Amino acid sequence: MKIGEKLAAARRAKNITQEQLADILGVSRQAVSRWESDLAYPETENLVRLSEILDVNCDYLLKDNVNEKGERTVEVKIVREVPARRQLNFAFIIMFVLIAAGAYMALAGTWNVVAELMKAAAARRETGILLAMGLCGALGYALIAAGAVILVRCVKRKEYLFKKLSAE
Repeated sequence: MKIGEKLAAARRAKNITQEQLADILGVSRQAVSRWESDLAYPETENLVRLSEILDVNCDYLLKDNVNEKGERTVEVKIVREVPARRQLNFAFIIMFVLIAAGAYMALAGTWNVVAELMKAAAARRETGILLAMGLCGALGYALIAAGAVILVRCVKRKEYLFKKLSAE
């Protein structure tokens, strides 16, 4: 609050008009009006007399964060803590996809290799399909291994499905 606002509020609280205050101080009503409009400031002598007449402290009129008695006031703001932003961790998602696809391919390849071996032994057929299914199983195990490497890297960084970013 500016000095003019404080003067006007204190004057109104005392139920004194600008003209009455001007008469008490020995100045014109326009001078009091200019003080309250912050177009001019009272001289030191008038400021001391104003504080006595209006029962306020000079510090209140001149300083911010001071009440009418001259005591410092502290403005307390309640600030809600902003949670840290989170970002989706794509490495963790890729790890899940690699392990899931690898598990499917490894199980399917291994299961089919065993099934084909039994059929081939029973029918004495060529085992060319065994090679394809064995490669499918081997690729599946390789995908699981790649996913495990990414998992270990994410766990070391403590980044799981979401990564914490700094609060802004």
